[in-house]
Amino acid sequence: MTAIAFSQLRKKLGEIIERVHDNEEPITITRADGKNVVIVPESEWESRNDTAYLLSSPENAKRLLNAKKQVKAEIERRKKQAA
Repeated sequence: MTAIAFSQLRKKLGEIIERVHDNEEPITITRADGKNVVIVPESEWESRNDTAYLLSSPENAKRLLNAKKQVKAEIERRKKQAA
């Protein structure tokens, strides 16, 4: 993740926002007092919120993690089959 100083943010806000949007990559804004912040694309913010919501239920989290394991196992099975 890219990091820039707060003073640079003030000078180049429009450019930085475009960069975050175009590259779909968060940028950390560092401050002298250590109170750093991160600017993230809206799509990333929504994705993280959706993930947090889906994992907030222990039963749902268990099902999702199990499904993920099954998908990985199937991918490996197909790779071996193709070789």
